[in-house]
Amino acid sequence: MSTSTSHPSDLLRKQLRLQRQSLSPAQQTQHAQLAQQHLAHFLASTEFLHTQNKLNIAFFLAQDGELSTDLAIQYLWHSSPHKVWLPILKTNPTGHMAFAEYTPNTPMKKNKFAILEPDLPQSTWVSGQALDLVLMPLVGFDASGNRMGMGGGYYDRTFQFKQQSSKIPPLLIGWAHRCQQVEQLPVNPWDIPLDGIITEAGALNLSPPII
Repeated sequence: MSTSTSHPSDLLRKQLRLQRQSLSPAQQTQHAQLAQQHLAHFLASTEFLHTQNKLNIAFFLAQDGELSTDLAIQYLWHSSPHKVWLPILKTNPTGHMAFAEYTPNTPMKKNKFAILEPDLPQSTWVSGQALDLVLMPLVGFDASGNRMGMGGGYYDRTFQFKQQSSKIPPLLIGWAHRCQQVEQLPVNPWDIPLDGIITEAGALNLSPPII
């Protein structure tokens, strides 16, 4: 008899990761193309963002079956005035991430999770408060804006200041496949909810007063 005591959240996380990993290359490509179009429309139509000519937008480099970010980043580089930033896993006790600008010429190195991040001096990094919009990776999400990550808590700690008010920038938008939506996720007191979601099916606004 099995003596496994896996937490329900761990089992759900594993199930959702397998679900996105099972998408075919053709599905992944189609989802990325559609999501990029939805992002462009979102940026043009969201009043909070549309009033600003040049945004600081944080993205991430997709892996493990995540919705690809390549096309969206290429769009931002070549068809928009906005700056793109990537997270830097700062090695400090609080676990807060910093962000470094990402351009086609940015030197890159692998972090402790073997994920590429900008290899730039710390003096060029910015904090989460300096951003206007953050496209966030996730394993699962629900229609209430709850987000399940990989379990490290980096994004929750980095944007903990938004617990004071959801109206404090940046906007936090999940970037995921539609199949990663579940009916309801468990919520912890330290979880920072999303302001919206972009999937291949469209952009879902979760905080009408802001977006």
